[in-house]
Amino acid sequence: MKKLFRSILSIIALGLLLACSMFAPIVATQQPTPVPKPNHFGIYVSQDVTTHQAVNATQQLGAGWVRLNFTLGAGDQTYPQQYLSSGINVVLTILNQDPTNIVTDYGTPQKWFAGGFPYISKEKFQQDIRAVLEPELSYIKSGRQVWVQGGNEIFDASVVTAKSYYWRGTMDQYLAQQQAIYEAVKSVNPDIPVVLASFSSGTLNQLIDPNDPGHKFAVKYMTELLTQGKYDAIDLHFYGCVDDIPAKVKAVKDLLPAGQTVPWISTENGGPMVECKSTPVSWTQDLTQFEKLQAQQVPARLSACAEQGGSVCLWFSLFNIKRGSDAFNHLGLIDQDATPPRQKPAYDAFKVFIAQQK
Repeated sequence: MKKLFRSILSIIALGLLLACSMFAPIVATQQPTPVPKPNHFGIYVSQDVTTHQAVNATQQLGAGWVRLNFTLGAGDQTYPQQYLSSGINVVLTILNQDPTNIVTDYGTPQKWFAGGFPYISKEKFQQDIRAVLEPELSYIKSGRQVWVQGGNEIFDASVVTAKSYYWRGTMDQYLAQQQAIYEAVKSVNPDIPVVLASFSSGTLNQLIDPNDPGHKFAVKYMTELLTQGKYDAIDLHFYGCVDDIPAKVKAVKDLLPAGQTVPWISTENGGPMVECKSTPVSWTQDLTQFEKLQAQQVPARLSACAEQGGSVCLWFSLFNIKRGSDAFNHLGLIDQDATPPRQKPAYDAFKVFIAQQK
């Protein structure tokens, strides 16, 4: 009898539950909105093609960043805004070639076309920097990023004249100019990061090899810049072998003052390079095989940069460069000399890699 009574109660309870559920409001379960990964990856863009071509190609790749060389006193001064308006963040590398405001003790822009030069007037130099950045403030306020860099792979032209291809002044002049850039940038917007001149891959090779004849020079030179320069971030260039990237990052960190941590970016990272075991042929020996190897290196190099903590990781370069050595002028993702411009296998590899980060 008790069992029958319990069964009847269970049936009644179940019926009431079903009846209530029919008239109860339906509440949708809210799923968490997926947070997209920030796109830290991008491309170095030379001025060998029109800005329109470069912006379109960068967008099609899905790149989030570009590095642009910005020459004071030369040509169009608004092209960085075309990238920003297209949703692309910019690392702006400043080169002073203003003919009215350069010191030419170590050459002229006519001879050193890719070089930056010391200023004569700090006041005018800083005015020029502010004039570059002020039109970009609206893009920054809307979420775009602009990082400003004081030169590329600088050396002291009074010490290593031929090697100082991108800086035609002394180390003291560079440190003064970097300080001037820092002050000018922060006066426009204190949140804009200022990047020290990049360290070349060759210098990093010397740094990680105590037996290299240039090791002591690399340590002294880099220590001077890292300890005396005014900056928020540093820039490391990675050519050479992919497997060396972790050692290079560690070696640079070891040069920083004790307890100091600094964000770092890599605005040039490209290969393959013939000195590495993973590159059995150069582009002159077998272009097809070389380009297959290049496609394999795109994800390997960009991943190595990100895994070691790079805040921005850029491939070198979007297009084959025109005025460079044979070691670097075939590292572009696009061969613009072909008709129509030819997308290499590395182009597709880059595009796939970016898509996988989202």
